[in-house]
Amino acid sequence: MTRSGSTWERGTATHAPSADRARPLRTLFMGSGYAGHRVRFENLRRHAASDPRHDSRYGLISGWRTGGLVERLPVPEGIRGRLRALQESSRLLPVPPPDAIWLSSSHLAAPFLSWNVGPWRRPMVIDLDWTREQQELWAPDYYGREPHRGVRRVAGDALERWLWSGATYFTPWSAWAADSLARQGVPRERIRVIPPGVDLGQWRPPPAGTRGRSEKLQLLFVGHDVERKGGDLLVDAMRRGLDEIADLHMVTGADVPAAPGVTVHRATPNSGTLRGLFDRADLFVMPSRAECFGIALVEAMASGLPAIAGTSGAMPEIVEDGRTGWLVEPTIGEVTRAVRQAWSDRASLSARGAEARQVAEDRFDGARNDALVLDLLLEAADRR
Repeated sequence: MTRSGSTWERGTATHAPSADRARPLRTLFMGSGYAGHRVRFENLRRHAASDPRHDSRYGLISGWRTGGLVERLPVPEGIRGRLRALQESSRLLPVPPPDAIWLSSSHLAAPFLSWNVGPWRRPMVIDLDWTREQQELWAPDYYGREPHRGVRRVAGDALERWLWSGATYFTPWSAWAADSLARQGVPRERIRVIPPGVDLGQWRPPPAGTRGRSEKLQLLFVGHDVERKGGDLLVDAMRRGLDEIADLHMVTGADVPAAPGVTVHRATPNSGTLRGLFDRADLFVMPSRAECFGIALVEAMASGLPAIAGTSGAMPEIVEDGRTGWLVEPTIGEVTRAVRQAWSDRASLSARGAEARQVAEDRFDGARNDALVLDLLLEAADRR
């Protein structure tokens, strides 16, 4: 797996976990309820529950309670979110303590660092799709603010490194995120790139003849943050004449202004409604301005859909330009050009979709990738 000139091997255990373990490993999985992190957590939870080597417990952290006391504090929203996550995760500390801990982000580590010390220290695996270094770079797109500088930036970086101090291993979703960890001094041997996968039995191409039956190209966009993910570019492109050759279906909880050829759908993750929209689409389109990973892209590939994707974050590690889709800069002109190219070469979309499915089988098999995480927890416990 390559990106930006660096090479990372796929996450693998470096030794076989002990076969003579006296009892299953008591494993605590703490997940975040935010977007793709929740999908990752729920998929991992399903696979861990069927693994007899793990006696698993689970906690899902929302990080927010509307109208709560923490949420009414006169401090920035980000701090209130972290305080709520700390309060929720502290309540879920199990007795007896687990043998190993998996966290879906570093900000969930705080209560475990004060409890998990000395001879009681437990192996901890921190899963992440980006680091604070990358968050600050994209602060205008994600948070609508300028990147922090000065004392506030130094303090935030110091806090993140403290949260990292308890980690035995890191499992970044991409080489892009792994590069940031390495730049900040995390030893490469503690970094295992393990991207989220999907259920390849659930997410699969539809029966032959299902696609390509409409006169126009059927485009599919999935994402709540419409502007950051480039959905607004698609709507504007439809207004400027793209509706002559395409229909745009947008799955989002956000409000989308009316535009010719645009239909908005409400659908929950992994639902039959959502999969049905993937089945009927010809092309998945998500020209994000800032995107750490994009699980919806992986779902599209597993469904045999070629994609038009932005060039930010780990998206070039998912979509291969010219083979499984098109990588574009997030502008109306670039998006329009790629859609028109797909329209003019519509006969090739099926072959591109088949290539996309093959990449999903090779790199984004959820059961296999989650097994790597479970093996890593056992490896960390055995080393301890």
